[in-house]
Order: sequence, then C-alpha cells, then structure tokens
Amino acid sequence: MNSIFFGILTILSLFIFMKLGKIKASKKQMNRDDRINWSKRRKSSVQESRDGSKIIEGSAEEIDDETKQ
Repeated sequence: MNSIFFGILTILSLFIFMKLGKIKASKKQMNRDDRINWSKRRKSSVQESRDGSKIIEGSAEEIDDETKQ
C-alpha cells in the first residue's frame, strides 16, 4: 500500500515540477540595471570561500622546518 501511495506522490510531484518549470521571469525582472551577467566567465587563481579564507589554486610545495628558521 505504501509503494502505491509513494508512487502516485512521485508521479504527481514530477508532473507539478514539469509544469512549474515552464514559468519564466517577467520582462521587469529580466531587464534590470543590477542584473548579474552570467555570461561573463572570469577565472581567477584566488577564490574566497564562505568563511572568508582565500583558496589559491596552483602547485603545492613542501615546507621544511629547518629551512624556515
């Protein structure tokens, strides 16, 4: 009985998801001055994570304690 219920619920959910997926933003929402330009792909070697720390992409080097002093 549970599998029939969850099967119907799954099919109904997918149907609603597909119907709502066709809704588009209005012209007022699309044509704004402060809209994010998603087509501009800027690749930086330094990325900032959510906690504010910076992640630098590149090769890793081993640091020896003796050469540090």
